[in-house]
Amino acid sequence: MKLVDTQVRVVGKDGKDVTPNGKEVGEIIVKGNGVTPISEAGQELPDGWLRTGDMGTIDEEGRIHVVERNRDTIHDGEELSPLEIERVLYQHPEVEEVAVLVLPDAELGEVTHAFVVPYEDSQLTEQQLIDYAAERLDPPACPKQFTFMEELPKTASGKILKIQLRDII
Repeated sequence: MKLVDTQVRVVGKDGKDVTPNGKEVGEIIVKGNGVTPISEAGQELPDGWLRTGDMGTIDEEGRIHVVERNRDTIHDGEELSPLEIERVLYQHPEVEEVAVLVLPDAELGEVTHAFVVPYEDSQLTEQQLIDYAAERLDPPACPKQFTFMEELPKTASGKILKIQLRDII
């Protein structure tokens, strides 16, 4: 589908376009015919750009890839992306797969919950992951809860079904 007179950008927290390398994540914004420059909250956005609420990347050929909804970010003085937290946890040598969700919390408002699939025969513990995250992430980004699983629910194409993970809690 071709959008006539519509501009789409992926911008970082500083409002500047992300590097078109397919890796740097930013918010997808749009502007053009048929796009109202008013957010859902009724707040006018600068220069007619509309925040889509989607986070994505843009590759070298200009293709945009949605990676997560912005509503899945934590707002604790700053935006923290579950995707960024997942990238850190994936670096642990005993983590095969991970999915991080933002969940409501009566005391804190929102907390991160990590669903982890350790490699077979791993002796990975929750405390090891807590310590690992604490060394690499700011305190608000550190998962407060962990669930160990043998496998994560996925679509036929291999995408993790985070909606099903919410039902587990």
